[in-house]
Amino acid sequence: MTKYCFSKTRVMKSLCSMYIINNIDIFNFQASRKNYITYHHLIEVSDLEAIGFPTKKTIENGLALTKYAHFYLHLIEDYAPDIFYHLNEIILLITKEKRLPTIKERSLIQIFLEAFEYRMKEYYNIKPNLLARVPLKEIR
Repeated sequence: MTKYCFSKTRVMKSLCSMYIINNIDIFNFQASRKNYITYHHLIEVSDLEAIGFPTKKTIENGLALTKYAHFYLHLIEDYAPDIFYHLNEIILLITKEKRLPTIKERSLIQIFLEAFEYRMKEYYNIKPNLLARVPLKEIR
């Protein structure tokens, strides 16, 4: 298990072992003490509450992401819902199958992140830490 998954819960340990490889998350962000692993709800807590569904963290409704990837995903959700939709489709596919993304899926994720960055170039200054991802060729 990654040393940057500070949560000791069974759910987070399981999610880290499923979605983090060599301390790299599915968005190719390197985990570190500063960029630690977080829990991402697939279905938002507010949506679960609205239908009276339990909101506790579960494997079925979760994904392990680094802090930067988690923040970045929500930034994309706010500023580019169309790109978020496609990223979320990949996320839902891999979480349904409880596996790491393939190299092809990682490539698609990178394309969507780069499309967001290109679109936002004139409107929003994306912080450098959100642009510092591990190159695909270094992921095994």
